[in-house]
This record gives sequence, structure tokens and C-alpha cells, in this order.
Amino acid sequence: MKDHPNAVLVHHCYECFQAGDLDRLQEVLAPHVVWHEPGRSPIAGDYQGPAAVLGFVDTLRRLSDGTLSVELIDVMVSAERAVAVQRLTARVGNHDLDVVDALDFEVHHGRITEVSVYQQDGYAFDEFWLHAAALHPA
Repeated sequence: MKDHPNAVLVHHCYECFQAGDLDRLQEVLAPHVVWHEPGRSPIAGDYQGPAAVLGFVDTLRRLSDGTLSVELIDVMVSAERAVAVQRLTARVGNHDLDVVDALDFEVHHGRITEVSVYQQDGYAFDEFWLHAAALHPA
């Protein structure tokens, strides 16, 4: 299903993220997009609109001192969804993040309208971002 339009869209998102091309990433976000980031860390919450979502992505890069890396493992698709399984790694100080999680992309008319993140290890994820935020006060 790699040629399915929703799979192509998700692959495009990951390519843009890895290249740091937020302008191209913004093109695939619907004006009313919502990103749901679970947990209790400073990055948890709902981000509404392309500017907020891209600001969130920029915060991840900043808090991780630019070490954040995402490896797309697999994509499963349907008519209005794509679920990406990914490996997320980063290092800040002496703290490492290495987790696998899933992102559920809702897609309408070729644009992403909603993203819900499901963490494999929410405690490790939150602990890393709490540490990173403590090293980078706002």
C-alpha cells in the first residue's frame, strides 16, 4: 500500500521533517488541523492550526538540541486514515530517548486534519521531555 495517497502523504511528511523543511510540511496540513500529544510533560497538549503544529515541531527540535530523529518503520492506510509506526530518538545531556510510537493521521481531501499520538512508553517519553525542558527554560 506504499502507493496509496495517504501513504505517500505520510512519507512526504517524514521527508519534510527529516529535511527540516517546515514550509513544505505546512502545505499538507489542513487549516483546522489538530495535533494531540499525550502525557504530562511540558510538550503534552493539543496544538490547533498549522502554526501551532509547526511551532510544536520546532519546540521538539529546540528542546532536543537538534538531536531529535524520527525513523518511519511502517504505514498502514485506509480511505481517511494513515497510521505510522515510528522510532523516535534524541539525546539531551546524559538523557537518551529511544521509543517506538504510533501516529494516527486523519486525512481529508489530501490534507492532514488530525494527528493523535500513542506512546509505547509514556513514562520514558515524559521523563525525557521534562529533563529537556528543565535544561532549556522558556
